[in-house]
Amino acid sequence: MFHSDVSRHALCLLAAFSASTLLAGCSDHDAVPPHEGDPVCAGWGDEAPADGVLELPRPTGPHPVGTQIRALTDSARGEEATEDPDDRRELMAQLFYPADPCGTGQLAPYLSPEEGDSRRTTGGLPAEDGFEASILTHARVGVPLADAEDGAPHPVLLFSHGFGMLRADYTSLLEDLASHGFVVAAISHTYDTELAVFPDGRAVPFGSVVLTPAMDASEEEIEAFSQAMGEHVAVWVDDARFVLDELTAAAQDDPGGLLTGRLDLERVGVLGHSYGGAMAAEACARDDRFDAGLDIDGRLFGPQDGAGGRGLAQPFFILLAADHPDDPSIDETYGALNGQGYRARVEDTAHLTFSDLPIVVEHFLGEGVLPELLGTLDPTRAVEITNAYTRAFVQAHVRGEAAPLLDGPSPEYPEVTFEKRP
Repeated sequence: MFHSDVSRHALCLLAAFSASTLLAGCSDHDAVPPHEGDPVCAGWGDEAPADGVLELPRPTGPHPVGTQIRALTDSARGEEATEDPDDRRELMAQLFYPADPCGTGQLAPYLSPEEGDSRRTTGGLPAEDGFEASILTHARVGVPLADAEDGAPHPVLLFSHGFGMLRADYTSLLEDLASHGFVVAAISHTYDTELAVFPDGRAVPFGSVVLTPAMDASEEEIEAFSQAMGEHVAVWVDDARFVLDELTAAAQDDPGGLLTGRLDLERVGVLGHSYGGAMAAEACARDDRFDAGLDIDGRLFGPQDGAGGRGLAQPFFILLAADHPDDPSIDETYGALNGQGYRARVEDTAHLTFSDLPIVVEHFLGEGVLPELLGTLDPTRAVEITNAYTRAFVQAHVRGEAAPLLDGPSPEYPEVTFEKRP
């Protein structure tokens, strides 16, 4: 039960890496990604990345991708993870968006130096200092947002990471969604993420008010943890609602002009992995501004009258790992959906298969590491499947387009057991 309740804390995962004999690093001359500064409209071409550089899977949509990071403060909410009653709730949100094809900008780093240090030192990843610069993304900083073909504003998606993970762990998925015309806001839930790095230089490490129990915890301790997580999901829901408020304001008058008049707030989806998936379900239950929700392998924590105990009106998709155990929170929520429902299970997957971690780990440590967490499905294939089903769902139920992949089981993806209701 426990292993699928929340994402493994990233520090625990990466500490296990240090026990592996499959060590790898990167040399100094690999640290600068190729293509830096090239015009986006020149395209990527087919050239391979430099030796030692890991290129994340390329987005499949017609748009190049831009990105921007914003620091947000909710002055109406205190911060329960600190002792100072004057502290306000602070968040980081990273926008991924379809970019002007002739804009120019530097490639965004996969991890900040501080996040790289956290993975390398606190987490025990056996790689050299600065290893994060050898991971190549496809989003560029400072690129204007693209005009839609019909001149309409862009639909919006909000995404939440797993408990203790980083928003960067899902870059492949977020870039792909943006390449298909969505503006995606990926939230870093401060104190519940491995590290939140703010523009003023503060790097706030994981320090959740919910204490993860030991692996040998008693049933009583597990139950207390589950209850605390069910209550704490309200904080994440409030984070998502606040970010949506901020996007709504920016659509009216964005100080930098990026989002002004460019967002369609009548078409909004919410999605997340693990605890982020629980947030997505509870957000749909609490706020009808969210038109559709998707849970990626997350037990649906929430209060008794929340997502686990009421029928959601919005379309909802539940994407599960092969080893996701019997889960009443999933069964009850799926069975009580009032809107269109989908449930899929992917063979040879584990809880973290749906992130970038299998690709990153394979690059630095070799094949077959931590299959109980990362699964045994080929990492590139895992990204393809995750992206395809996520994209089909939001295209159908946020944008309102046809998505044949949702009609039933697909011969293109025989690894996926798929069902829908009604």
